[in-house]
Amino acid sequence: MTATEERVVATHEAGHAVVALFCEHAPPIDRISIQGNISGALGFVQHKDPAHKYVVTQGQLLDRMCVLMGGREGEQLLLNDLSIGSSDDLDRATGIARAMVEDYGLGGVDVGVRSFSDVDGERLSQLSSSQRDALDRRVGELVEEARQRAAMILKENQRIVELLRDELLQHKVIESSALKSLVGSE
Repeated sequence: MTATEERVVATHEAGHAVVALFCEHAPPIDRISIQGNISGALGFVQHKDPAHKYVVTQGQLLDRMCVLMGGREGEQLLLNDLSIGSSDDLDRATGIARAMVEDYGLGGVDVGVRSFSDVDGERLSQLSSSQRDALDRRVGELVEEARQRAAMILKENQRIVELLRDELLQHKVIESSALKSLVGSE
């Protein structure tokens, strides 16, 4: 990576990490890296994986979407530009929102408390175009709410984002203990 690319990746990962730190239902961070991984990601935030996690709540889903939007919003805040590195994050956030609306009955009063899809997708095909539009609109609203929330968290904690980005540029990897020290110093 060039120095410019490395700065974008460090900014992106710092955005994810800082949003996760301020989301009540986000799992703790184990490590942040801008060295990439075998799956081809240029950087990553690795969360501690709690054992025996069988229940997923609405709060966890909303926080997960918010953390996913944190990388993109970190780029926007600190670089005033966006890379295409957020495409997978955006796909995943949209998938969570779509599942909340269409499968889990968590779309809100506008779409009702019911499931709109089944295994082969037949139920969705039976909806009217206005019903499908309402579902799509609600999915978009959930993603936008997550984006706005991530942007607000990052703006309120911009100094921490900058500090974390700079530490990533210098050290490439930050472990949870170093992250706690870094955030605790602010």
